[in-house]
Amino acid sequence: MSKNVLIRTFGCQMNVYDSQVAAGLLEKAGYQVFFEGDNSGEEENLEKNNSGKADIVLMNTCSVRDHAENRVWGRLGMLGIEKKKNPDLIIGLMGCMVEEHREKLFKRFPQLDLMIGTRNIKELPQLIRQIQEKRQQVSRIKQDGVSIEYSEFTKRESGFHAWLPIMTGCDKVCTFCIVPKTRGHEVSMSARDVCSEAKRLVEDGVKWITLLGQNVNSYDGGHVSFPQLLGQLCEIDGLERLSFTTSHPQDATEELFQSIARNPKIGRRLHLPLQSGSDKILKRMKRLHTYGEYKTRIERLRELVPDISITTDIIVGFSGESDEDYQATKRALEEIRFDGAFIYKYSVRPGTPASNLPDDVSQTIKAHRNNELLKVQRQVMREKNEMLLGKTFSVFVESLNPENPKERIGRTDQDKRVYFESKEADLGSFVKVRLTDLRHETFRGEKV
Repeated sequence: MSKNVLIRTFGCQMNVYDSQVAAGLLEKAGYQVFFEGDNSGEEENLEKNNSGKADIVLMNTCSVRDHAENRVWGRLGMLGIEKKKNPDLIIGLMGCMVEEHREKLFKRFPQLDLMIGTRNIKELPQLIRQIQEKRQQVSRIKQDGVSIEYSEFTKRESGFHAWLPIMTGCDKVCTFCIVPKTRGHEVSMSARDVCSEAKRLVEDGVKWITLLGQNVNSYDGGHVSFPQLLGQLCEIDGLERLSFTTSHPQDATEELFQSIARNPKIGRRLHLPLQSGSDKILKRMKRLHTYGEYKTRIERLRELVPDISITTDIIVGFSGESDEDYQATKRALEEIRFDGAFIYKYSVRPGTPASNLPDDVSQTIKAHRNNELLKVQRQVMREKNEMLLGKTFSVFVESLNPENPKERIGRTDQDKRVYFESKEADLGSFVKVRLTDLRHETFRGEKV
């Protein structure tokens, strides 16, 4: 039977984790699994990255933005051409696009053999065998339950770092967001299960864990709040760094900030999506905070944790965004001075509350505003990064540089990427590095 499986992941870190679980389960079942790298949307030749050698191609998909879906549509078209040459090729979809579009995709893409929802990953090996034996389209999309699968067979890309989902879904219902539809209501794993899985990972050699959730800081473990969970995890011997993503401003509380301040194991980076600097647009987005409230919380966190790095998400061109609203967002980038920002042009997601609002900002204006905000943010980030040159940081060593065996690649507590030379392997350890040079967003340094 077909044994070579290629997995391509689109979207968030939760999708990355789901792909790692799927790969581990498939390898346990006797399949050989390859991950295909993301080339930022450029459609690659099918012969590259093992895809031409694959018997089974799985795409773990994202519905958050129109661009992500379009990349999958294009790839499905290419795979359809490949399948005409190789009728035994099995093509499958996982993830949020499956939850959103469901079985109607079989009619649109007859070359598609498999669709599996976010709550059915453990059934993947059995479903593939079913397709191989009966040569019929198979769909498994469960509506309830937790879309988190802890597995000792997870195929991690790093021996020292692991993703650990602790909650899934979202109850905030931002008008632009498809997540409540694709991932469902908020469901949290128990604190006992989270701590147990974290201990298992540490026993397996993991030293750095990143907690995941669509709104990770809205975690509700019954009698355990998110800040309390962080405290419990920090007590695990052998766990050296703990980070988390993505957070919602409404749940960015004083208790959370105090927890970060008193626990040195917690990484010094907080990703907190602002989305807009205009209160009118924030209200239209149903973001549950004003710009002033957001800014006050950032100021308080910086007061408690002076070395914190703040990153954010911005949507430009949302329904009703006037030039005045746009200028407010531009001022927000200049005032808060984020260490990094993901800035996107708004695209309507069918089925969201905002799909009933007019998409009344032209693509030309969206593109202009997007490019201008990117320019502002790049300048801010450059200035902030240059201020770090000459300073010494604790760097977690993730890997060797494949292009230079003498170099190590690591990240600071603020999640800044650093290349430096070392005579020792240093993998999975923390070393002191003085930052000496900046190339784009990546630092070069000297081991101290």
